[in-house]
Amino acid sequence: MKKILIPVLVVIMAVSLAGCGQEAVEEEKETYIAVEVENAQKQDIYVENIFSGNVYADKDVYVMPKIVGKVEEVRVSIGDLVAKDDILFILNEDDIQNQVDQARAAYNTALANYERTKEQIESAIDAFARTEELYEQGAVSKAEYDQAELAASDKSLQTVQAQVNQARVGYNQALDALDNAEVKAPIGGTITSINIEEGEYATNSSPSVVIMDMENVKIVVNVTENIINKIYSGKEVTVEIDAAELETKAEIESVNDSVNPQTGLYEVKIRLSNKSDIKSGMFASVIIPTDIRENVIAVPSQAVLQKDDSTVIYLAEGDKAVEHIVKTGLDVGDRLEITSGISQGDQVIIKGQDYLSDGTNIKVVRGE
Repeated sequence: MKKILIPVLVVIMAVSLAGCGQEAVEEEKETYIAVEVENAQKQDIYVENIFSGNVYADKDVYVMPKIVGKVEEVRVSIGDLVAKDDILFILNEDDIQNQVDQARAAYNTALANYERTKEQIESAIDAFARTEELYEQGAVSKAEYDQAELAASDKSLQTVQAQVNQARVGYNQALDALDNAEVKAPIGGTITSINIEEGEYATNSSPSVVIMDMENVKIVVNVTENIINKIYSGKEVTVEIDAAELETKAEIESVNDSVNPQTGLYEVKIRLSNKSDIKSGMFASVIIPTDIRENVIAVPSQAVLQKDDSTVIYLAEGDKAVEHIVKTGLDVGDRLEITSGISQGDQVIIKGQDYLSDGTNIKVVRGE
């Protein structure tokens, strides 16, 4: 029986010792916390304010003839590129000549009416002088005196003079239109709208042709009151236009000081050179940086912890995690400014910090 029991006991002891060895290994593995670090560096940080807006042509010109006329020929189509002084459409000169004749007749009538009114007033002035003498002698009543004074007033002549001036302007415009039966482009650009056809009458009350200058474009966004006093003309922004596959820097052209009463927002315009295939009406995103901090220490926001009443960061110093109380500044979401408590070059623990306390054994498994 003894010979049989001895090997059994040995086996049991061996198994027991093997188990103790495994626990020792496991205990050794649990004596440190694996962490990831990042060297504290000075950098520029800022708040990114993202606004959406639309693209507009830098210049949007509505072309109208100077006088009503029948369209004889239209020489452009929508989408055409035109240069300044290119002919857009031609009006019938005979039709314009008829209007010139009518304008001349109206002007002559106004002149004749002016001369007639002038003569009547001059006669009324003479009559008033006689009436005034008689009134002083008591030969005429006050009512007759007032009537004569009213007739001698030059107010009616002023009215007629205004009519003459208006008729003269119309006549001159008609003469000018006769010299400009060929209606030309006032700027270079793209034809975006044509509202006339051959045989129709082009008027000066609605645009016949619309030209957009797309060499430069403007982007209009509406910003909130919390940043309106942090931006200004000339400030650099980032513009993204997905439809044109464009991301570029640009400058703010103007900032409206008046709020839109309907939206409660302020209009901001950004000018951009159209070096890509940007079209009017495209959607744009504008990133406006504010609260810029230059050359400051900033760390990932998750590295900063709140413990009791203190704000702390853990630094990797050798194989230990050392707790440092810090003061913070600007928070830009993913990074946080540190104003005191750590120095440039310190190894900041950015992962694994939630499991640490001051003096915890650590092992850096990833980072700088």
